[in-house]
Amino acid sequence: MNRYQKINNLVGFLLFLFAGVVYWLTMEPTVSFWDCGEFITAADKLQVGHQPGAPLFLMIGKLFSLLAGGDTTKIAYWINFSSVIFSAATVMFLYWTITLIANKLYTKEKTIADTLTVIATGVVGALAFTFSDTFWFSAVESEVYSLSILFTAIVFWAILKWEQHTDDRWLVLIAFVIGLSIGVHLLSLLAIPAVVLVYYFKKTAKPTTFGIIKAIAAAGVIWVIVQFVIIQYFVLFAAKFDLFFVNTLGFGFGYGAMAFILLLAGSISFAIYYSIKHKKYNLNLGMICLTFVLFGFSSYFLIIIRADAKPSLNLSNPDNAFALYGYLGRTNYEKTPLLYGQTFDARQISGNETFTKYRKGKEKYEVSGKGVDIEYDKNLLFPRTYSDKPGHINFYKQWLNLADGQTPSFAQNLKFFASYQVGFMYWRYFFWNFVGRQNDNQGQGGYSEGNWITGIKSLDAVRLGNQTNLPPSIVDNEGFNRFYGLPLILGIAGLFFLYRRNRNDTLVITTLFLFTGLAIIIYLNQDPLQVRERDYAYVGSFYAYAIFIGFGVFAIREWLSRFNAPKLSLVVASLVGLLAAPAIMGVQGWGDHDRSGKTTALEWAKNYLNSCAPNAILFVTADNDTFPLWYAQEVERIRTDIRVVNIQYLSDDSYINQMKLKLNNSAPLPVKMPTEKYVNGVRDYIQYDDFGIKDSVELKDLLSVLTSDEKSDMLPLTDGSFVNFLPTKNFKLTVDPDQLIKTHTISAKDKDKVAKQMEWNYNKNIMFKSDLALLDIIANNNWERPIYFESNVSEDTYVGLGKYLYLEGYALRLLPFKVDPNDTRDKLEKTNSDLMYDNLMHKFDFKGFKTAKYMDPESRRVAQSSWTAYNSLTTNLVMEGKMDKARNILVKSVKDIPLKSYSIDDSINRFQTIQNMYALNEIKAANSLTNETFEFLNKELTYIASLEPERFNAYIRDIKLGMYVLSNLHRVTEGYKQTELSNKIGKKYEELLARFS
Repeated sequence: MNRYQKINNLVGFLLFLFAGVVYWLTMEPTVSFWDCGEFITAADKLQVGHQPGAPLFLMIGKLFSLLAGGDTTKIAYWINFSSVIFSAATVMFLYWTITLIANKLYTKEKTIADTLTVIATGVVGALAFTFSDTFWFSAVESEVYSLSILFTAIVFWAILKWEQHTDDRWLVLIAFVIGLSIGVHLLSLLAIPAVVLVYYFKKTAKPTTFGIIKAIAAAGVIWVIVQFVIIQYFVLFAAKFDLFFVNTLGFGFGYGAMAFILLLAGSISFAIYYSIKHKKYNLNLGMICLTFVLFGFSSYFLIIIRADAKPSLNLSNPDNAFALYGYLGRTNYEKTPLLYGQTFDARQISGNETFTKYRKGKEKYEVSGKGVDIEYDKNLLFPRTYSDKPGHINFYKQWLNLADGQTPSFAQNLKFFASYQVGFMYWRYFFWNFVGRQNDNQGQGGYSEGNWITGIKSLDAVRLGNQTNLPPSIVDNEGFNRFYGLPLILGIAGLFFLYRRNRNDTLVITTLFLFTGLAIIIYLNQDPLQVRERDYAYVGSFYAYAIFIGFGVFAIREWLSRFNAPKLSLVVASLVGLLAAPAIMGVQGWGDHDRSGKTTALEWAKNYLNSCAPNAILFVTADNDTFPLWYAQEVERIRTDIRVVNIQYLSDDSYINQMKLKLNNSAPLPVKMPTEKYVNGVRDYIQYDDFGIKDSVELKDLLSVLTSDEKSDMLPLTDGSFVNFLPTKNFKLTVDPDQLIKTHTISAKDKDKVAKQMEWNYNKNIMFKSDLALLDIIANNNWERPIYFESNVSEDTYVGLGKYLYLEGYALRLLPFKVDPNDTRDKLEKTNSDLMYDNLMHKFDFKGFKTAKYMDPESRRVAQSSWTAYNSLTTNLVMEGKMDKARNILVKSVKDIPLKSYSIDDSINRFQTIQNMYALNEIKAANSLTNETFEFLNKELTYIASLEPERFNAYIRDIKLGMYVLSNLHRVTEGYKQTELSNKIGKKYEELLARFS
């Protein structure tokens, strides 16, 4: 090994250590929001998470979890630390990739200056990626993206090593790594086109444009083979074999699948033998590569093995070949049109059956339904405006300025693709990483949330309006990162330099950039109003651009060399490169990536569980309202007496079956429906058909009709079949007050509050299987277990029961109290006060709000909902005349909850606290908080008033909300005789009112 190689290796390892320390210092110490809670839970016990699974990630996560040494509170820490290692290794391989490319620029012996330039190029590019916004985010939590991009980095580095040595064992390694990456995330497959281009350029003496096109086409074929043939159709063939063996030959489940695997192994073995015997080198290489892809893909045996073991977490229950095929095909997710499809206002005109669905029965596979290809009356090529969800339709109309009843044209469809899908959902993220970021708020197209900025006010003002005297919601946000476009400029300089010196490598890197970025945009065809930012999906393209940033050092040195100072030009180029990219990115980005001390997700989960009485049933929805709870129960063993039920998953028969079993310390749920009543394909949904029933129907009686197989209880269809239907939306549940007292649902003193029967209106036109199961539990629970619903979700989640829900902390408890028609309070304002007081005072833990170096948007959402709960309880305690308790809660809320205003939305909670302070005669504290709130609103609204009037519509909600709070602050201070303060607020209110009018 020559001297340069030793130095190059050493620098790579030093970058690994440096990046590892950075990520370790900023790592989240426990569970975080989104998918991390589920991944940690699944890894700890090797369970089955959501489709399409990540078995290799789970196995590696399990190994890291063992470092906790049996301390369950440290399991999340160590699995998070695995992402630190993966990400640091990615930085190392990126450095070696850049230096491999840079070395090719020299055909003769390099001088010391040349060697140092190569190393500086690699260091700048690798460190730029180290501090890039998207990559840094995933590097400090338990997510698959850190390991996925590591596989991409290894694949790209390995093809360059193959190019250097022309040893086809590198190609076998690439095949194996690609196979392994399938067990983590499919994004790694998008490196295949770049790999094929490197192969083409190495094997072709004189590359041509047509040859490049053929190479990319060949890459597309390889990608299709891996993505569909290997990952899905191999499993489908195994399923078809199993169907034949089980249903026709009478074998047990799995024998046919095993026969297919043996047949496949035998066929590949024969092909390898044939290739050796007849000296077919390319066939031999192809078969060996296929074998190693399959070796890597074999990590999915974990999914089917663990599903068959029926662990606590077993989503979709893929314990057979058909179920695994659906699991890999992500059948639980909505399909989107790609090349041809409907517009958002299209109507269904017909449906053609395309394939038969099967489920595993007791002894044979049973038909569970038919795949249907729906035809629409309005279609477009390359459809981008296809979603018919009401919120999406309104978004399309606003974004494209469509009139009511107007169908988007092909040109408008392309405009949405270019401006929203590419511009907003890709380039915005790209510029976050290399230009600058406005704040960390979720962006949905407005001027003040989640945009990219340069930090150069005159440039940013063109897109976003006046940038002078920016409000606190922007400048005080940790995500206010200004790079002044320097990393972008450095990358462009590096791109042009490399293009002049090595066009082939430039094309290879650009191909990697495009296929891991813009190609994903085309394939995903995202609808609007995504629930979270999606930049993590494009991290591969940011990786590719970091290579160009590294070559910016070469560009600067080349330009400075004109002044005949080679040593000085190297030093200056290196310093400029470091300062223009990694340094400014690291300094500006540290604040919103430092998750040390942040335990808000864990405490949220603990507090949610501690909101519930013993042995409760807690209905939840969505990722962030489920996964931390699973983690708390399954990993840290917190409140395992509670059964957490995700309503969406209740649409799956295997999940309902799980609910009928004991889990940890939670008894089985009272689901009385027999399994055959809700298996997949049976009662997936039940349509409402008004039978004119005026009186409310007892819930149990209604359920017996909905689950009946008698034709007299069903509706006939035109094809002669019969289906269940919902004949009324008026439900009731008769209540026995003595049973409530016996089960400690209420105390004896509250017996008079109980209604003889609960009556409510079901608020949907379709009853899905999940709703059917939920109502079955409620009807048969007989108040033996407390029932809770999560708060802050859409009204249809509560199936019409909202008026019977009372806040007891974070969760809403179902209580059959009489409904006062004059009570206009929202369910989040109604509290079961004594129980909630005990929970908030003695069971809730909010220390994470104080220890967190950075409060991310989800943590701020938790803080806001916590503050709302405190305010509601304080207000109700005052109304109930429990002044001492009200004062105690008020003091605790001010102590526990961060009072910083992140947005105008926070002023609502501040105003409610101010009202409570005045009501409890805490005049000094109320005045102080009023002043703070006024100053914040004054800056926010004054800034909005400084914008051009045509931008006001984008801020209309903030204007209305801010003016509403100002008006009420004026009113309440005037009512409590705080004249000077009231006059100040009133004067500003009138000034702003005149401006906005």
